[in-house]
Amino acid sequence: PVDTPYPGTISLAVDITNVNDRVLNVHETIPIKGREITLLYPEWLPGTHSPSNPIGELAGLVITANGKRIAWKRDRVNMYAFHVEVPQDASALDINFQFLAPMDSKRGRISTKFADVTWNSVLLYPAGYFSRDIKFEATIHLPEGWKFACALDVKSQNGNEVQFKETTLNTLIDAPLYAGAHFKRLDLSTGPDNPVYLDVFADKPADLEITPDELQYHKNLVIEAQKLFHSHHYDHYDFLFSVSDTIGGKGLEHHQSSEDGSPA
Repeated sequence: PVDTPYPGTISLAVDITNVNDRVLNVHETIPIKGREITLLYPEWLPGTHSPSNPIGELAGLVITANGKRIAWKRDRVNMYAFHVEVPQDASALDINFQFLAPMDSKRGRISTKFADVTWNSVLLYPAGYFSRDIKFEATIHLPEGWKFACALDVKSQNGNEVQFKETTLNTLIDAPLYAGAHFKRLDLSTGPDNPVYLDVFADKPADLEITPDELQYHKNLVIEAQKLFHSHHYDHYDFLFSVSDTIGGKGLEHHQSSEDGSPA
């Protein structure tokens, strides 16, 4: 990889409405220059210590240019790499595939009531560039009536479709999205200069309830951290928290959010 900006912004649209089958539908448009490109599925992830992104759950990869389907070849050694010969008159590749989320609650991150969308599961990116030099503009389509929380900045929202502001690949992958039918957002901020939120998603509305004393414990965490460090490394911070018996718990820190969960 070279420290040179990738020419153009990649458009990424993810549809998570098929929660019954746990299938996420993905469409990407990648601007291109040249006759050959290698597309990579993210392999090494923040907070893990091995090449653990589940490549076996990527399915149905179809690539087109100018409305015509073109062939791709998987690398013989690196299963995360796909080689594509680009037609001469093509200025962009349109990519469609599905992510097949595991049905097992311990491994799966999607149920009929809740979804933990990790962007590394639903994108391909061009090889040869630092991740901070590849720009993405992501959109997500939610099931009817679902709410969401994410550290990414929102550009617009039209009903169940949310478009996020342009960001870099490394920031996108480090900003998972929680969404669900039952949601409550709790303000833990110490002031306008330190916005912090606890975003709770649950299987049942009753599991969203929190007592004033319990809420104060969480507010104290932010107050004490501010007093201790006299600064914060984030523009805003979201504790993404699931209370669920259908999705396994998780604990993973990110730059401006965290993924956490416990049983109902």
